[in-house]
Amino acid sequence: MKMSLKSLFVAVAVSFSVASCTEAGKENANAAAENTEAAAENTGDAVEVEAENAAAATENAVDKAAANTEAAAEKAGDKIENAAEKTAAETEEAAAEAKAEIKD
Repeated sequence: MKMSLKSLFVAVAVSFSVASCTEAGKENANAAAENTEAAAENTGDAVEVEAENAAAATENAVDKAAANTEAAAEKAGDKIENAAEKTAAETEEAAAEAKAEIKD
């Protein structure tokens, strides 16, 4: 088969064009893969930061609850102590009155 110079030129041009498109496609696919990887890393970093923030918020809430519980327990203890002192004073007063009545 006899090929003309023009046909040979067209065949080379088509081959070059296909190779260029394939190379550009590879480059685009590689760039897309790199962008996807970077996005996945960024998402992972964001999730890690959110987890750390949630842990810190939980720890703060637990600390605050513990402090509130301790304060409430101390306040209740003070009230019980005051009530016991008042009861003891009233008991002593009643005993003194009872003794006074017995003497009379």
